[in-house]
Amino acid sequence: MKRTPLFLSCLLLLGACAAEHETFEIWRDPAGGLHPRPTEEGMDEEEEERGHEARERYIEELHRAPRDVDWRAIERANQERELARRQQMALHPLLETQRWTEVGSRNQAGRVHIAALGAASGSSSKLYAGTDLGGLWRGEQDGTGWEPLSDDLFGGVQHIVVAPGEFTGDPDLLLVATDGGSVHVSRDDGHVWETPAGLPALNAVRGVAQLADAQHTLLVFGNTTGLPRLYASTDHGHSFQLRWSGPSAYSGGMWVPRLGAGAIANVYLVLNGRLYSSVNGGVSFTAGATIDASADRALLVGCEAGAPTLYAALRSGGAWSLYRSSNGGASFTFASAISDFNESIDCSSLDPNRVVYGGLEVWRTTNGGASFTRFNTWGEYYGNPLHKLHADCFGIRIVPITDLGISDERWYIGTDGGLFVSPDLGTSVTNLSLWGLGISQYYSTLTSRTSPQLILAGSQDQGYQRGAWSSGSGGPSTDFAQLISGDYGHLTSSDGTHGLVYCTYPGFILVQQGETNPQLLSPFLDFPAGSNHLWLPPVVADPLDPASFFFLGDQLWRYTRVSGPTWNYVQHTGFNFLASGGSYLSALAFAPSNAQRCYAVNNVGKLFSSSNHGTNWTQSSSSGPSSHYFYGNSLAVHPTQPLEAAVGGSGYGTNGVWRTTDGGSTWSALGSGLPQTMVYDLAYAENGSGDLYAATESGPWHWERVSNTWHALSQLGSPMTVYWSVESVDYGQTMRFGTYGRGIWDYAIPAGFGPVWSSWGQVLPPPHVLALNSAQLPQIGQQVALDVQSTQAAERWGWVLWSASPGAQPLFGGKLLLANIQNFTRLHLDASGHGSVRFRFPNDFALIDQSLYFQALVVDPSQVQGYAFSNGLQAVMGP
Repeated sequence: MKRTPLFLSCLLLLGACAAEHETFEIWRDPAGGLHPRPTEEGMDEEEEERGHEARERYIEELHRAPRDVDWRAIERANQERELARRQQMALHPLLETQRWTEVGSRNQAGRVHIAALGAASGSSSKLYAGTDLGGLWRGEQDGTGWEPLSDDLFGGVQHIVVAPGEFTGDPDLLLVATDGGSVHVSRDDGHVWETPAGLPALNAVRGVAQLADAQHTLLVFGNTTGLPRLYASTDHGHSFQLRWSGPSAYSGGMWVPRLGAGAIANVYLVLNGRLYSSVNGGVSFTAGATIDASADRALLVGCEAGAPTLYAALRSGGAWSLYRSSNGGASFTFASAISDFNESIDCSSLDPNRVVYGGLEVWRTTNGGASFTRFNTWGEYYGNPLHKLHADCFGIRIVPITDLGISDERWYIGTDGGLFVSPDLGTSVTNLSLWGLGISQYYSTLTSRTSPQLILAGSQDQGYQRGAWSSGSGGPSTDFAQLISGDYGHLTSSDGTHGLVYCTYPGFILVQQGETNPQLLSPFLDFPAGSNHLWLPPVVADPLDPASFFFLGDQLWRYTRVSGPTWNYVQHTGFNFLASGGSYLSALAFAPSNAQRCYAVNNVGKLFSSSNHGTNWTQSSSSGPSSHYFYGNSLAVHPTQPLEAAVGGSGYGTNGVWRTTDGGSTWSALGSGLPQTMVYDLAYAENGSGDLYAATESGPWHWERVSNTWHALSQLGSPMTVYWSVESVDYGQTMRFGTYGRGIWDYAIPAGFGPVWSSWGQVLPPPHVLALNSAQLPQIGQQVALDVQSTQAAERWGWVLWSASPGAQPLFGGKLLLANIQNFTRLHLDASGHGSVRFRFPNDFALIDQSLYFQALVVDPSQVQGYAFSNGLQAVMGP
C-alpha cells in the first residue's frame, strides 16, 4: 500500500489552514499618541523648513521637456482623453471585471488644501475636503465616513464651492478648481463631472466663491492671456460669462462675504497692491486704497463684522506682509511681517481681530495682527496626532455655522498630514484624518518577498511607513505606522525581504534592520562628502551582499557594513559617467537572473551597461528619455533575461520608455500607445509573460509583449492621479502601484482565457532553485507533462503538489505557494537535474477558464533546511 510520508501529511494539513497575517506592535510615545515620535536627529526646525522649501523647488522642476513643448498642456489633454474613456466605460459597467483593490494607507493622510460644509452650512451638513492629487472627498463632520467623489477626475482640489442643487431635492452642486486653471462641476455627488461652457483655458485660478443672491451666482477668479479675469455663472454652473477684466498681469486675491453674513453682492479684489471693490457682484469695480504698489502677489480675507474688516497679505521683494483695513478697504495699515507662509490664510466671521495663517506651522492672532501665537510646533504632532497640527499648512477655511441658534463657526486647517478642525476659535484642534481618508502621497513601496503582507512605504512628509496588509471591501484597508517623519524614497533591499532595507531622505540614508521587529539604525548614514546628486538621491542594494548598497551621485559609490550601524563607502568604479554630459547618475538596476549584469543612466539620458557587477562600464550609442531633476529615471531588468532592460523618464517630445535586448549596446523606443507623459517607475511582471508595467503622470500603463502595445490600466473605481511607483508582488500575480495622492493600489494581473499557463515566484531566493513549467497547453480532458529542472540538485526525489488556490506560507526556509493542497505526484530528478510528471485535466466543460496551481518540492541536502522549491505554475484550463 502506498504510504504518505509524515511530513507530507503535515504539509497537506498546513495547506488546508489559512495563513495568518503578522501583527506587530505600533510604537507609542509617552503621551500615548497613535504614532511613534520620529527621531529627526540633528535637524532643527529651521533646517526642516529649508528642506521643505527645497523639495517644493525641485518639484517645480519635475518635468524636463523641449523649450517649445508645454508639458502641462500635454497632461491636460491626457486627462481629458482619460475622462472621455471613463465616460464610455460608465455606459457599460458590467462588461469589465474590476481588477483594482485599494490598499491604503487608511490612517496616514496626505495634503489637504481646502474644506467646506454642505450647502446648508449646518451642524449636520456633510464635510467636503479638497486634497492634493487625491481629489474631492466627503465625510461626516467628525471625520468618519470618508468617500472619494472625484476619482474619475484628474488633479487636486485647491478651491471649492458647495452650492444648493439646481432643483429641489438635488444633491449639492459641487464646483472644484485647481490652482493650475482646471474647473469642473458635478450635480450628482461626483458621479459625472462637467467642464462648464464659457470658460477659456485659464493659466491659474486664484479663487472661487458663491454670492448670497437668489441665483446663487458662482464666481471664478483667474488669469488668462496674462490678465486677471472674473467669470460668473447664474445658471448653476452650466456656463460662465466674463464679468470683469483686470488692469494688468497679476496674481491677485479675492474675498466674498460668506453666506449668511454681509452684503449679498459685494466682491473685493487686490490687484497690483491695490484694493478693488464691487457692490454688484463683480460687474464693475471701484479702485480703493493702494496698499503696496510694488507687490507682485496677494491674498485677501475678511471678517463680515465691521465695514467689513479686511486683511491683505502682499508679497513684495520676496517677503510677505500683512495689512489691515477696518473701514471696508478705504485705507490699510501695516499689521506685521509674515516669515512662515504657504499662502494659506483666513479670518474669523465673528471676531475681526482673529486671523489665522499657515506655513510650516500655523499661527493665529487675537489683536488684529499685531502679534501671532503658534498653535503648536511641528514636532508636537508626533506625540499627539489627534490634537496637534501636522507640519505644512496649505489651506485654511473658516466656515460660519448657521443653524445652532447662536453665532458659531468652524476653523478647518489643511496640512500635509490631513485635515483638522477647531470648534473654539483655535483653542483646540482635532484630527479628522485618522480613519479612511485615503490620500497618502507615496514615492516608493517595498513589499517583502517572503512575507507579502508586509509593506514598507516612503511618503511625502508622512515619513517612512510600515503596514501589514489586510483585505477589505471598499476604501483603504490597511493601517500604516509612521516609523520616522520626513520624505523618503528609493526603498531597496538585496533579496527583496525587509531584513536590511535602505532608503534616502534629503540629507541622509536610512537603514532598517529586521523584518519582524524592525529597528531604524542610528546614527543615520551620511551622503558621500562633496557629492553632487538628486534632491532625493537613489540607492540600490547590492544583490550579492545584503550588507552593501550603491549610492548614485556624480560618481557611483558602494557602501559596505563594518559593524553595527557603521558603513564605509568607496568609489566603486573609476568610470566617468558624465564625460558625455550630465551632472549625476539617476538610476541603476541589476539583472535578477545574473547579478553581474547591470545598467545605469545619468540625468541627461546617457545609458551605460556592465557585465562585471559595475566595475567596468560601456556607454551605449543610444539615449533614453531625459531625466527630470527630482527623482531620476527608472530602470527595470527582465526577471529571467539579463540582456533585456527598459528605461523610463520624461516623455514629452520624445518616447517615455526605451528598451534594450542586447545587454545595453543599443536602445529603441518601446511599443506604441503610450501618451507623451512622465514615466516615474517601471517593473516587469514576474508571471512569465515578460510584460512591463509603468507608473506615470497620466496613470498606470501596461506594455503587452505579444502585441508590442501599451494599454491604459485604469478602470472605473481606480483613481485618476499621478502613479509614482510600481512593483511586482504576490509572487507575480499582482502589480502594486504607489500613487502621489491616493495611496497604494493593487492591480490583479488577469490570468487570461484558457488554455494558458502563468508562472509566479520565479525570483524568490534560495531554496527556490527549481524551475517548473509545461510545454503542453492545459486543455480539459488532456494529459500534460509538468517539467522540473534544477541546476543544483541531481538524482533527487520529491513531489509535484497541486491545489485549487494559491498561497504563501513559510516552509523549510522557502515558500509554499499553494493553499488547501489537494494531492501530489512523486517526482524524480535524473543526473541532469531534470524530472517530469504526468497530469490529466478533468474532462469537464465547467472547468473552462478555471485554475489549478502547481509547485514542485524536492529533497535537497545542499539547501539550508534540506528542501528545494520551484516557482508556482498556474493552469487556466480551456477547451
